[in-house]
Amino acid sequence: MNSIRILMAGSGGQGIVFLGKLLANAALESTPHITFFPSYGAEVRGGNSSCQVILSPMEISSPVSWAFDLMILMTPQAAEKFLPALDHGGVAIINSSLISCPTAPNRLQVQATREADRLGDQRVANLIMLGALMARQSVVKPARIHLLLRDFLSGNPITLARNLAAFQCGLNTQS
Repeated sequence: MNSIRILMAGSGGQGIVFLGKLLANAALESTPHITFFPSYGAEVRGGNSSCQVILSPMEISSPVSWAFDLMILMTPQAAEKFLPALDHGGVAIINSSLISCPTAPNRLQVQATREADRLGDQRVANLIMLGALMARQSVVKPARIHLLLRDFLSGNPITLARNLAAFQCGLNTQS
């Protein structure tokens, strides 16, 4: 396995940091070296938010990367800022409910916000995006994500059910 540099970006309140924690924790059993590097503004909701996760078989010299193999982009501001940092051969998962972006072979357009609305909670758009990313490139086993969601959200069965449904919805996304 080579190192995989993953960026998730959007705005505060979209669960970007939660996605990074979820992905990093899911990789603990299968990846020897992992970094998790969140970045967000002072605002709780609405400000820019991003998270970098690097998964590597070797020691990682820096938790910060300037080029990425995989991206989840939730807002137009995130796409504008980070899409140029997509490495050649990389893949960007784009929330096309909010972002108008030209199609390209390395961009998967996902109507995540619209699908989340259909599921009854816009807050699960992040998990639709993660599922879509994993449908395109399996970075960790989906079963690990399911298990961690059950652990993280065990106190609220309705929220857990919505999040599991959203992740599955993303996994079913066709590229």
